[in-house]
Amino acid sequence: MAPSRKRICPTPGATRSGWRRLNDRSACTLQVPMKISGPEMTSKMKIAASRTPRARTRKIHPGSRNRCVKGAGFTLIEVLIVVVIVAMLFGAVAVSYSQLPKMQLREAGRKFAGGVRFLSGRARTSRTLLRLVMDLDKESPVLKVERFPPGVALPHRDPRVDEEEEETLEWRYENWTRMDLSNPVGPLGAADPGKPFLPPLSQWEALETQMKTEIVLENVRIASVTFPCMNKEFTSGLVSLAFYPNGTNWGAVILLRSTAEHELSVIVEPMTGHVRYESGFVVPGDLCEDAEGNLLPPEDDDEED
Repeated sequence: MAPSRKRICPTPGATRSGWRRLNDRSACTLQVPMKISGPEMTSKMKIAASRTPRARTRKIHPGSRNRCVKGAGFTLIEVLIVVVIVAMLFGAVAVSYSQLPKMQLREAGRKFAGGVRFLSGRARTSRTLLRLVMDLDKESPVLKVERFPPGVALPHRDPRVDEEEEETLEWRYENWTRMDLSNPVGPLGAADPGKPFLPPLSQWEALETQMKTEIVLENVRIASVTFPCMNKEFTSGLVSLAFYPNGTNWGAVILLRSTAEHELSVIVEPMTGHVRYESGFVVPGDLCEDAEGNLLPPEDDDEED
């Protein structure tokens, strides 16, 4: 009778169901039992063991067995956590965007205040007349710093800057006949003094300094400039704020307006040059009073005309 064949597995208790990823031939080896004894049996067993593939083992987390079987996915709690985080991020971005115009308005107010402090101190230390020119017709205006040459008569106090008038005045000075000291006689004889000569032209000029002479107010515009001590208010054109060698100025309220129509009033005190700003349009009632509470002398209307 021929010996019966049986399937020999590499590990005790191993079955075919435990080797799904391996074929049957690699999982177990079909052998015919032989009666071998002695040293020959030991060598045969070693050869058979070396030819038998070892079992592949993998550590599996106890809680991941069902996921591997049913397929990977997210739980409801994980989805809710992600939704809450995304909603918080969108809310933070929306709040920051809504506050952006106010932040830009505050930044413009700080820039303007810094420029006024610089001009007030520079006029006092250099003993010169300076002015800050503002354009009320442009978005994100550029404020220019100019000086008046020292040693000449002070110009007329007028906040309005008329470029056409300044160009006409310059042309007049350039084309007006000057007195010839070598020939003071007029064209009609000795009794004719001739055309009266004009003194050298003195105009506002750019400030000669290594520091910035321009101030850019980004994403805002100057809605109006009010001079309470002069009873004047401007809403368009070029307007200037002058700073005198003694450190005083005309006193002004500059209204800044953002793209979202938020308003900020920059208040410049006339005597000290102190600057502060408040929300909305604010004109202090005591702006034109000195330290003793007396009203500052108003501008002479006849001189203005």
